[in-house]
Amino acid sequence: METKELLNKLTAETNLDSFFTEYEKEFLDVTFLDIANECIYKNGLKVAEIARNSGQGDYVYKVLNGERKPSRDIIIAIAIGMRATFEETQLLLRVSKFAMLDPRDRRDSIIAYAIKTRYDIDRLNDLLVEKGYDSL
Repeated sequence: METKELLNKLTAETNLDSFFTEYEKEFLDVTFLDIANECIYKNGLKVAEIARNSGQGDYVYKVLNGERKPSRDIIIAIAIGMRATFEETQLLLRVSKFAMLDPRDRRDSIIAYAIKTRYDIDRLNDLLVEKGYDSL
């Protein structure tokens, strides 16, 4: 079900508990760690590779162990480090309660382009700086 349709159902509902029961399957019950672990397994990666490929070093271990809550940029960097698809990156952002990449935002467009065309973190950061934006 589309988000807009679910929102319409919610606003028309008179009993919140009934809404939760009726639309239980529509809720996202996965976490950043669930999605990250799936990507790691799918791509056959080691955490050390992700730490290196993301440019985030040892901080990646803390994030993937649930010891730290990453910022939006760190999530994007880790997604790049784990070779996540654009869709997986969007889901990682969404379940972490951050704004998904929006092509109407110039910086987000650069990041989305880099993910879609499989830039590594250094190449993406160079492009961001070249275009006048902060690196990840």
